[in-house]
Amino acid sequence: MRPSCSGTPASSSTSCAPGSATPIPEGRTVPIYDYVCGSCSARVEWLVPSWASPAPECPACEGPTSRRPPAPAIRRGAAPPVARSQAPRSWEGVGNGDREVITNWRRALDVRQEFERRHPEYAEHQEAVAAHEGVFERRPLTYRELAERATGTNDANQAAADAVRARTPGAPAVE
Repeated sequence: MRPSCSGTPASSSTSCAPGSATPIPEGRTVPIYDYVCGSCSARVEWLVPSWASPAPECPACEGPTSRRPPAPAIRRGAAPPVARSQAPRSWEGVGNGDREVITNWRRALDVRQEFERRHPEYAEHQEAVAAHEGVFERRPLTYRELAERATGTNDANQAAADAVRARTPGAPAVE
């Protein structure tokens, strides 16, 4: 005898997916699918036995629902697209100029640019770098910082020297 899924399940070893008359055996994984109602636009998630299962009725208005792609599929994966800072910066990094490698990186960076346009909170901060070696390896000296340091003296060399002293542990303080 097959357990009924209307109301309470017949035994503790089975449960029913909402909107389904098919019992789900204990220990079996059942996917959650997203549905949207065609009448009232309500969005719901249902546990259904398989992709081929019929779409359940809307719990709010009992109208017809249709399955939506899951959120990770909409964003092309659970993680944001590859960042520009992860792109290769050398000839060797692009496979010695391999067109296929370059094309793949261009496409990936175009996807990232569109992603950042839609989600500005994920945009990488970019500034022109004046120095990035030595004491500036971990925190590059940007032209903006250099200009701010040179505001009082109008001397970029003195401003760069001040930035070196500021980043060097144990260096005398700038007066």
